[in-house]
Amino acid sequence: MHSIMEHMKMDVIFNLLEKHRLEPYYNKFLQLGVKDERDFIDSLTEEDLTNLGLSQVEKNRYSMMTKNIGRFRAPAHPAAMPVQKSVKSFSLQYTYPKCPELKHITDMDPAQNTIEDLMLRICHSESIPSSKGVCLYTFDGMPLTDDPFFNTWSLQDRHIKSGDVIYAIFTPKENLNTAPPNSQQLGNETFGTDTVRCHVMLKGDFEVNVDLEKDTIANLKKKLANESGIPAHVLQYKGETGTGNTLENCGISEGSTVHFSLSSFSEELPDSRMFFKDDVKPSVQQTPKGISALLSSLYIIKVGPPLATYGN
Repeated sequence: MHSIMEHMKMDVIFNLLEKHRLEPYYNKFLQLGVKDERDFIDSLTEEDLTNLGLSQVEKNRYSMMTKNIGRFRAPAHPAAMPVQKSVKSFSLQYTYPKCPELKHITDMDPAQNTIEDLMLRICHSESIPSSKGVCLYTFDGMPLTDDPFFNTWSLQDRHIKSGDVIYAIFTPKENLNTAPPNSQQLGNETFGTDTVRCHVMLKGDFEVNVDLEKDTIANLKKKLANESGIPAHVLQYKGETGTGNTLENCGISEGSTVHFSLSSFSEELPDSRMFFKDDVKPSVQQTPKGISALLSSLYIIKVGPPLATYGN
């Protein structure tokens, strides 16, 4: 059993080096005594890397690798005992299809490690190739990773508690949601003496000074982003658009409360023909007929009659 565990650790180390294009040095690192990923952070020196023959470019890759390891390992804070205590008492379990038993994670800091860090940690622990990513769900099925913006929040902010069980689905990266580029034109900086209260979902209220007669929703988003620290492109206005471009035309007045939700994606409904387009690469090979039958079934359940063109 001991030899099996050691072999698994070696596989994890090789996979980590391979992802950062350092696998030619795998045996040399083992000869130096590297036994798990923590050794890369606290046991090797610049001189060791030079003696191994790493070029400057390869040292840069090594530096990036140690930064990634630090993301899924709880940071050390020797002088901060409360943080150390919270790290020691925090643990998670995760599983995935055909997983023989629950896997345990015991060394993450819920106040500092993010959902992205958890994704990275699970992919690393399971030696998932770089061509694949992971979707995470609570054990009762609520998606945790469907919006890239929320993946930057800490485990604590996402209300993940010690002892929770996370369900993981590994899938080709092209199936994962990625944040669209922020192409929104926010306009020039404006000033005003009117005050509006902006309520942001999950983040609370912020007071913003605007010019109701000149400022637009885009201007308001920019000012709210500066005030709240939330990127403007994820602030989604929840209100009437009115008859013109200005806040006044949208029915916003002095003292109004303007509501915003948080999402990396526009809330405009997609065209159904695009929404049900065969654009997902399944982990298990499917026939076009099988994919067509599945999508048609979903279409019946969710929105209406089946699409006659599916299966052609």
